[in-house]
Amino acid sequence: MRYIDSGRRDASQALGTWLTAATKSDVHEIRWQTGFFSADSLAVIQEPLTQLSRANRTVRALIGSNDRSTMRADVEALVATLGIPRSEALLGVVNFGGGYFHPKTFHVRREDGSQKGYVGSANLTGAGVASLHIEAGVIIDTREGDPVDILDAVASGVDAWFESDRTGLLRVGSDQDVQRLVREGVLTDVAPPRPPTAPTRSSAEQPRRPSLRPLIPLARLYLPGQELIEAAVEAADLRRIIVPATPRSDFPQYLLFAPGENTPTRGASALSGSALPVNVCGLIVRLNRDSARHFEGRPGTANISIPVATLATFRFGIFPGQYPRPRAEFELDMRYLMQTGIITVSAAETNIMAYGFIPGETGHGDVRMLVPADVKALAARITDANKPLPREGDVALLEWPTAESGYAIRLSFLDREAELFRRAIALFNQAQDTGTTIGEGGCWLPRAFSPLW
Repeated sequence: MRYIDSGRRDASQALGTWLTAATKSDVHEIRWQTGFFSADSLAVIQEPLTQLSRANRTVRALIGSNDRSTMRADVEALVATLGIPRSEALLGVVNFGGGYFHPKTFHVRREDGSQKGYVGSANLTGAGVASLHIEAGVIIDTREGDPVDILDAVASGVDAWFESDRTGLLRVGSDQDVQRLVREGVLTDVAPPRPPTAPTRSSAEQPRRPSLRPLIPLARLYLPGQELIEAAVEAADLRRIIVPATPRSDFPQYLLFAPGENTPTRGASALSGSALPVNVCGLIVRLNRDSARHFEGRPGTANISIPVATLATFRFGIFPGQYPRPRAEFELDMRYLMQTGIITVSAAETNIMAYGFIPGETGHGDVRMLVPADVKALAARITDANKPLPREGDVALLEWPTAESGYAIRLSFLDREAELFRRAIALFNQAQDTGTTIGEGGCWLPRAFSPLW
C-alpha cells in the first residue's frame, strides 16, 4: 500500500502518472467512479481503453454530473473511446437534485487476476489527472501483498450501481442517450459560469497568492474516426483519405486535389473522405463585415473564411482562368432560425476557393466560402417577419456536407432573440476564452446542436 500526495509538487505523485503505469500492460478490466469528469483526462488511458474495446472486455464507468456541470461533448468522447454500444462496456451518469455524486476510485484487473487500485481525492478530469490541484490518495496492489478483499470492494462498489439500477443512475448506451440527457438538463452544451468572487480589498492591497501548475503534460485525445488537421500537416499524416486525394507541390500540403481534375469538383466528388473531429458537424462562425455585407445592403462579394484545420475534408479541382485557383462547388441550403419558427429560401450555389497562393493574384493565402447574393431573398423575408437581420458580430451555424443533405452545405442564421442564439454565442465565447477557436472566427459545432432541417 502506498500513499501519494501532489502537495509535494512531484510528478510521480500525480494521478495521471499512476494511471499511465497501472494500465501500461496486462490490463483485463478497468473500472472507475468519479464525481467530476472531462474528456481531456482520457488520453492517459486511451490505449488500454481502445484495446479493451477491440477485445470487448470489461469496462465499468460511473461519472457524476453535479450541478449540471458535465459537458455533452465530453460524454460523447467517452462513449466513442469505450466503443459504446458494446456488451462489456457499461457507462452511467449519476445525478441528484440535492447532494453530489463524489467518489474517486479507480480499479484495474490484470490478465493473471491480480488487482490494483486508487482511492483518493482526484477526479477523472484534466486538472485531476495532471494534479493542477493538490490531491492525495492511496495506491493498493495485490502483487505488493495488499488485501484482496479491499480491491474486490473497490470493484464491486462500481458494479453494484449497474446490478441494481440505483436511484440517480442514468445509463448511457448510445449517442441518443447522451442527447436525451441534454434535453433532460442532466448534461450541458455550455459550461456553467463560475460564481463571482466577493470583493474584499482593492487589488493593490491584495497579497500576491501563489499559483499552481499541472505536474504532468496531457496528450491530445484522438477518438475513433477522428482526424485533427494542423496548419502544417504533412501529406503522410492524411491517413483517413479513402478516395484519391493528393496534395500538389505548387500549393500547401493541406489542400488536397482530385487527381488530374482541371475543373472544380462538386458535391460528393468534392469531399476527400477525411472527417471532422468526432461528434462535430461543422462550425459556429462569427459574422464579420465581409460575411454580413448582403444583410447590410452593401455591394461586393460576401465570404466566410474556412479554417485550415478543416480543409483536409475537401477535395479540390482547378477553376480555370487567369489564376487557376483550387475550387470545390456545392449546393447551399440557407435558413433563419427563430424561437418560434424557421424562414427558408430556395437552395443556392456556393463554392470554396483558395486565394493568394498563385504569384500575382490577390488574397493572403486563405480559403473562403462564397455567401451568394441569394441571401438577399432571405433578408427580405426576415424583414417581412419583423425580425432582426443578422449583423457583424452575430454567429451562424455552418454544417458540413453529408449524404443526408445531398452533399449540400447548410448555413443557419440565428435570431438574436432566440435561445439557440444565446447558446451558440456562449459556445463561441467559451472557445475564445479558452483559446480553442478554429481559425480566427469559428469554433466547432457539436453534432445535434443544430435543429433538424
